[in-house]
Amino acid sequence: MTEHPKIKNEKNETLKAGCVVMNDRNEVLLVTDKEKEIWTFPKGHAEPGETLEQVALREVKEETGYKVEIVKRLSDVTYTHGQTGELIRVAMFEAKPVGDPDKVKEETYSEWFPVQKVREIIYKNLVFIVDELE
Repeated sequence: MTEHPKIKNEKNETLKAGCVVMNDRNEVLLVTDKEKEIWTFPKGHAEPGETLEQVALREVKEETGYKVEIVKRLSDVTYTHGQTGELIRVAMFEAKPVGDPDKVKEETYSEWFPVQKVREIIYKNLVFIVDELE
């Protein structure tokens, strides 16, 4: 992955954005790394000049190959990075896929999961985002 300069808000939180991508079968698209230990939503750092919506769309495309369309804004997720202590704010959006995925260059893997399974395998502090879909 490319290292980007970190964009921060007035609270010194690093800004990221991502999507909860849901298909017409009520499945959610999650990503993981090659170890497949932790599944999460596609998300990433903002780059200079990008809106949060642009960040979310770019990150989904980079990590999953899917072009998506934003449906609505969800709640932000805030957390402290476990290793660095960095404060993170992630703007989350609900999105739906548009067409078939392109090949992915990043070392991430994506898979569709039923909503109930998503609640079981993602970080517990993200479950409330799934609840906002229903």
